[in-house]
Amino acid sequence: MPITIGRGFLKSEMFSQSAISQRSFFTLLWERIKDFFCDTQRSTADQYIKELCDVASPPDAQRLFDLFCALYELSSPSCRGNFHFQHYKDAECQYTNLFIKDGEDIPLCIVIRQDHYYYDIMNRTVL
Repeated sequence: MPITIGRGFLKSEMFSQSAISQRSFFTLLWERIKDFFCDTQRSTADQYIKELCDVASPPDAQRLFDLFCALYELSSPSCRGNFHFQHYKDAECQYTNLFIKDGEDIPLCIVIRQDHYYYDIMNRTVL
C-alpha cells in the first residue's frame, strides 16, 4: 500500500518494491504510449519498453538514452512531437532531460546528470 506524503501540488507517493512490479510498470507505460507507434513498429517498441521497465535490473544511463532515442525513431511521424530532448550545460553542471509528454501528462521522464541518473514511469521513480 502506498504512503502518501503531502497534498495537492506537492503530493508524492512512496511504494514498496513489492507493490510496483516490472509487469505493472510495463502495463502502465505501454497502455499510455502504444498509440505513438505504427502497427509494424509495435513489437520492437514493446521490447524496448520491457527493457526500460525491468526494475530488477534497470538499464544504465547510456542504455536509457539509447532506448529513448530508439523509441523516438520507432514512433510515427505525427507523434514525434511528444518526445522531448533537453540538454543543459554550464561551468558547474550538465544534465539531459528526456521525456514523453501526452497532453498534460508525462508518462516517461529520464534525467541524466554527470554524477547520477534516474527515471520516472507514470510519476513513480524507478531509480
